[in-house]
Order: sequence, then C-alpha cells, then structure tokens
Amino acid sequence: MGDDTNEHLPFALPGARPRYGPDKIVAVEEIDLHLTPDIDTESLEGVCSTTVRAFDEPVARLVLDAVDLDIERVDGAARFARRNGKLELEFEPAIAPGERRTFSVAYRAEKPRHGLFFVKPTADHPEKIAHVWTQSQDEYARYWFPCLDYPHEKQRTSTTIVVPKGTFALGNGALVERKDNGETTTFRYRQDVPHSTYLVTLAAGPFVEVAQGQAGRNDVPVFYYVLPGRERDGERAFSKTPAMIDCFEERLGTPYPYARYSQIAVSDFIFGGMENTAATTQTDRTLHDETAHLDFSSDPLVSHELAHQWFGDLLTCRDWSHAWLNEGFATFMEAVWREADLGYDEYLYDIFTGFAAYLKEDEHRYSRPIVCNVYVTPIDIFDRHLYQKGAAVLHMLRGELGEKRFWRSVARYVRDNAQRSVETIDFVRAIENETGRNLRGFFNQWVFREGHPKLEIRATWDADRNVATITIDQKQRIDDDHPAYEFDVELAVAPAEDASKERRIRAHVERAHETITVPLDVEPKLVRFDPGAFLLAEVGYALGPDFAAAALRADPNVIGRVRAARELAADGGRTARDAIDAAFEREPFWGVLAETAHAIGATKAPWARTTLIRALQHEHPKVVRAAAEALANFRDADAASALIETAKRHPSYFVRHAALAALGKTRDARAFDVLAAASKERTWNSVVEAGAIAGLAELADPRAMPLLMEACALQQAEGLRRAAVTALGRIGTLVEEQRTRAADAVVQYLDDRSFAVAVAAIEATEALGDVRLLAELERVGQHAFDGRLRRDATEAAMRIRKGSKVPVQVNTLRNDIDELREQQRRLQEKIETIART
Repeated sequence: MGDDTNEHLPFALPGARPRYGPDKIVAVEEIDLHLTPDIDTESLEGVCSTTVRAFDEPVARLVLDAVDLDIERVDGAARFARRNGKLELEFEPAIAPGERRTFSVAYRAEKPRHGLFFVKPTADHPEKIAHVWTQSQDEYARYWFPCLDYPHEKQRTSTTIVVPKGTFALGNGALVERKDNGETTTFRYRQDVPHSTYLVTLAAGPFVEVAQGQAGRNDVPVFYYVLPGRERDGERAFSKTPAMIDCFEERLGTPYPYARYSQIAVSDFIFGGMENTAATTQTDRTLHDETAHLDFSSDPLVSHELAHQWFGDLLTCRDWSHAWLNEGFATFMEAVWREADLGYDEYLYDIFTGFAAYLKEDEHRYSRPIVCNVYVTPIDIFDRHLYQKGAAVLHMLRGELGEKRFWRSVARYVRDNAQRSVETIDFVRAIENETGRNLRGFFNQWVFREGHPKLEIRATWDADRNVATITIDQKQRIDDDHPAYEFDVELAVAPAEDASKERRIRAHVERAHETITVPLDVEPKLVRFDPGAFLLAEVGYALGPDFAAAALRADPNVIGRVRAARELAADGGRTARDAIDAAFEREPFWGVLAETAHAIGATKAPWARTTLIRALQHEHPKVVRAAAEALANFRDADAASALIETAKRHPSYFVRHAALAALGKTRDARAFDVLAAASKERTWNSVVEAGAIAGLAELADPRAMPLLMEACALQQAEGLRRAAVTALGRIGTLVEEQRTRAADAVVQYLDDRSFAVAVAAIEATEALGDVRLLAELERVGQHAFDGRLRRDATEAAMRIRKGSKVPVQVNTLRNDIDELREQQRRLQEKIETIART
C-alpha cells in the first residue's frame, strides 16, 4: 500500500476559486451555423443564428462568449460590442418575457488559438493530409462560434458546411442534405435532441466513408470515417461499435437517442476521443495494423465515447464540478462492454487497474473529492479522480445494491433525466425512487469526501477455541478531520479450497481496528475478504503464506488472487515460491499473472528472476510484457540475454517495447548495440523504437545522447519524439555530465506544437530538477495554449521547488541505500547458488 505520510501538493493551484454556473436569463432554443472552413488560410467564415426565449424578465442586453472572433455584422440586435472575449448585444425593444427572438452574427475566425484546428502538410511532415477538426470541450466552442458556452445550456442545432468538391464534412445529427454546387459541396446536418455547445462539432477533409450497417432498437445507421488508406485499420478499430450500441441499450433501457452515429479519425488530435453528439471525433492513433491487433484494442476508447452519447450528451452535468456523471459513467461503461464481450474477469480487472491509476495520482499528486468546484479552469478536474475513481464508485454501488436493483436504478436515472442537465443528487434521487434506498451517506463518503481507506487484512485460526479471527486495520490518516471510513463488507471462510462450500459473514466496519471472530467446526482452508471485490479501498493481505497460497489457487475472484499473489511475493518463502510457480503454470487469467510478475519483480529476489525468465515463454503477450517489465529489476547477464531474445523474436510491438526498455536497465554490455539498432525501426505509433529509446536512456551511456537528440527531431513521428524527450530527462538524471546538455535540449520542447511532446518536456524538466528551468516552467504555467499544460507545468515547478529544499546529503544517503540493497541482492544470489550446489 502507498505511504500515507506522503505530502500531497494541493489540488487547488494559485488562482483557483469556487466556480459556479452563470445565471440564465434566456433559454437558447436553437443554434443554426453556416460554416465555410478554409484550410489553406486556416480560417473559418461563419454565420451563427441563435434563437432565444426570455424567462421572466425583459432582456435588453445579452452577453455571448466569443474569443478572438472578428465580428462583421449582427442582425437582430440594435448594437453590439466586443470586449474581453465577449460579444455584448443590445436589443431594442427588449425581449419580452416568454418571447422568442432570433439574431444572426456574421464572423470570421482567423488561425484560432483553440477550438478549431487545421492539419496540413509541412516541410517536416509532407505526408500529412490536409483536414480540419474542432475540439470544444470544455469551454472552447467560443473560439469558433459565438454562444453561451456552458454545459447547462442545451439547444437544438443545425449545421451547414460548405467545402471544396471532393471533401467530406461531418456535423452533429442527421445528414439532411448533401448538395453538389460544382466547385463546392454543401453538407447540412440537423440535431433535434438538445445538446450543449461543447458537444458541437465540425470536421472536414478527404475522408473515406465506411457504412457499418444498423444497430439498436431503432435501426440507427452507423458509420466511420478515415483518411485514405486507413480503411482496414478503421475496421480493426471500430468494427464492434454496432454490438456496443446493442449492449448499452440493453443495459440502460433507453435506446440510442440520436438519428445516426458516426466516428471520424483525425490527425494530431489533442485527446483520445471526443463525444460530440452523434459524431464522435477519435484520434487516428487508435487506428492500428494487424500486428498491433495482437494485444491492442480500440474498444476501451470506442466504448467510452459511445457511452457518452447517454452520459454526457443525453444527460449532461449541470456544471463541471459534477463532471464525474459524464466521465465516471463512461469509464464504468468501458468495463461493462468488456464484461459483455470478454467476460466478468475482464470487467473486474478493468475496474481494478483503473482504480490503481487513481491510487497513483492520489499518492503522488493530490487528493480531492470527486465532486469539486475549486479550480482554475475546468480541465483541472478531468483527472483520475473523475474518471477511474468515479467508475470505482459505480462498481461499488453495483455491489451495494445488487445486480438487478443497480441496473434498474441506472435505467431510472437515464429515463428520468434524459435531455436534462444533472447533478449528483439527481442520481441519488433516482436510486431512492427506484429502490427506496437512501444512499446520501454513501455518496457523502465516497464522492464528496477525498481519499479512500487503506486496509490491512489478517487472518488467524485458534484451534483450541475453533475460532477464525479476521482483523481489518485502516492504515490511512485518521484524526478528527479524517475519521475512519464506515462500510459493510462481506467475509468468507471455507473448510476446503472450494468457494462453493464457504460461509459468508457481513461485517460492519466503523473503527480503525476491527476484529471479527467466526466460530467454525474445522479449520478453514480458504479465507476471502470482500469476495466480490466491490469495496473502494486499497487492500493489502497479511493472511500468512498458507491462507494466501490457498487464495491464489482457489479464490474464484481475480482480484482476490492478485491480492494473494502480492502477499506471497513479499513473503518469498518456500510455500510462497511454490504457489507462485504453480500459478504461472495453471492460472487461467492473464491479469493475475501480469500483477504477479510485477510483484515478484519488485522483490529483486533471484528466484523471482528465474520465474520471470520462464514467464517470457507464456502464450499470452500481456503476461510476457509484464514479465519483461519486471526483469528490469535485475542487472545480470541471464536477464539481459532473455530480454534480448524476447526483443528480437516476439511478434508483439508492446512486448518488444517492454523488453527493450528493460534491457537498458540491466546495463548489460550487449545492450547498446541492440537498442541502437531497434531505435531505427519504424513501427506502428513508434511503439518498438520508443522502447529502445527508453532503454538507451536507462543505460546511462553517453553514446546514447546523439541517438536521443536525433529522435527528438521535428521530422520524426510524434510517438518517437515524445519518448525521446522523456529519455533526455532520464539520462540527464542518471549521468551528471549530461545534465546540462539534456536540460538545454528539453527546454526547447516546452513550446512544441505537439501536445504530447510538450507534456513530455514538462515531465523531463521536472525529472532533471534544475532550478534554473523554473522560469521556463512558470512561463508555460501562465501562457500555454492548453489548460492541461498550464497545470502540469505549475505542478512541476512546485515539486522542483519542494525538492530543491532537500539537502544534498539526503539524496546522497538515498543513493547509498540503493547501492547497499543491490549488494545485498547479489550476496543473497550467491548464497542460494552455493546452497543449490
């Protein structure tokens, strides 16, 4: 479990304050857009006609969001003025209460800073195909059309797009007209179900249309669009979309709510995907070849964005503080699709690994409640708390309510709130209306409170009294401001390694230390805590090797087996080693073995290295990948030889990436030549060569520096450049003589046009920890075009300042301790070798 003494950075950065939605003086009923994008000049000519209805008072003045738009004229308003990113309209006469009024704004967007993005061939990348796309979340629609740009404002839209002949254009809703004008083509879309401005979209380019047939109860037509030459990659990425629609309709009880569903894959996209209503934008990085398809799937991304068509589009968070109702639900529905497609083990492991991502953020960055309205910009809260912890809350609720009542409650929530803006209380009320359960306390603890319980579970058997004792200790910080968590949890004990014969007890936990005694006729052989793995908690087993070994063999729940494997790895005794070796022979689920590989690798024990080398022969590529990653803990020739062989022979890009990155950490004399050669390969999304670049940095060999600098060059692929910039930070940390050169190189990428490369540059700058770079980080924190970059840079600067206060002697002592540990490992290996002979 994580160290709870870790000091978090504050989530609320300088400039953060409580944020509330704006007042509404009108209802926006419809927006009609007429758009003519010009890729050559990177501009947009537009006319935005908006129909509003006044509420209970006359409206003489209305202020729209309109950033950097050149306003040519406004029809339907007496006067207009542009001030500070706003368009102020005055009406004479005022709009009377209940009256509808339409006004039209003719405008031009010239090389917008955000919201509207143009992709074109460049000298460094002449292969790029010209196209244009929008990204309006969270509040960037205002950069390409004037509007009331906040999620609680929902309206119908129609979008008319005029593009050069041979160009396809996509907008929201049904395609109601496609007209050939000679040199141009007009596409007209209509979205009759009201939606928020951040979901309005435009994409245009020489896209190829692929019809996928019809899906759902209403026979919704399904399409995907890719740039020429990517049709087969698109099929691998999007082929299961119709089945996902059927699955989600069945689970949610509400049919897919729009006239059609389209996905369009664009280049240089700054997110993974965006759930624009009925017309999702996807990154073209998810399009993949046949080799990548061995152990890569686009299904998580595709199912996530599809789920948003209900959670986010049909039901939209009233303000951003409740955005978990969008993102937590969509992340949860990713796992629901995995369950339908691949089985319950995959569902459960997906929730588990997502929760692990949240735990990492909670331990190393900050902790905050899921619902939180204190931030600088809305993008601040789009984090692991919002997505993965939100999904874990829903999984826990599934266990709390039971299967039937949970899904009835979710269906009620969707049915009662369709086309509305929602807050968390709307979900609470839907559960109460459907089941009678008052779960305000549940939501107060798990959604409105930061953190989570950190539990240590022990089990003992008293043969004299015939009593099994299970203790539950909460290890997180507990004081007056942070009371112990209160929850019910199931415990299970069985007289044999057979869960079908177990006895279950429901225990109530409310104190830091709880003891549960279970009278039994015979000594239990299998002990299970939270057998459904529903509890939102960081759980560590201290059951003892016999109980843990039994759990690894016989617990039917994959998370129970993972927890048992982690205890056994830390124990390292004969019982533990035998159980782990047996698991690699018979364990049916790859995720258990992947977690076991990481756990035994962290011990750096000689027996673990032997087990991991054998695991490189496993049939599942994700197990092999994990074993390769874990072998990075061993600096010896045997590990290096196994990794070299795996990097050369294995068909999976991801396995080869892991093997190459780990090879560098072995510091083997053969590694440089292998890694240098692999860094010149060109594979899908640069996966293999990125692993080689990471390995070169870990070698701490000055000969790697020119290769890293070459990989950073603008003409290289984005994935390779991102890896190389990260590697510069790493090698500068490992090789003192290279620190200044690495810092000088990294800083120039803080302003890179590629979002991914700029993020890598921030991370590399932080890794270097050079206080001389603070001014550059602060500049990015103030002026970067993307809010995520601003936050990352600000946090990095704060951590560098904090780290710079640690005395040099402390860092030296840490290095000495690491060296002593390595010497101890080598000595233990020699002792075991002598014992075997």
